[in-house]
Amino acid sequence: MDGWRDFGKSATPGIKREWHDDGEGGGVIRTSQDVAPIIDRNRAMANHNDGYSPSRELRRAGTVPMLILYQWIAEAGLSDADPDYQDKLGKLILSKLDDPDFSGFRTAPGRLT
Repeated sequence: MDGWRDFGKSATPGIKREWHDDGEGGGVIRTSQDVAPIIDRNRAMANHNDGYSPSRELRRAGTVPMLILYQWIAEAGLSDADPDYQDKLGKLILSKLDDPDFSGFRTAPGRLT
């Protein structure tokens, strides 16, 4: 045992939270998520069709694991107290999905921005 203990269920399915006691009255919480199943599903969907609904009115773009989304938000310094948070978040997600480094999160081809 490496000293990490289960910290309880996360509200988000697939996210694992663990606690490690530092021995000095404090500790560390480690949060992880296996993104491989999400990426595998995204690739299968991307190979299935162009992402458009039968009516061609809607188009799926991608699926981003929650921990990755949280990381992007933190790196961008976004705050939900900002009145423009939703717009900024939407632009952030679209720009990240257009980035080839994050192609595993795409479910259909094409540019979004």
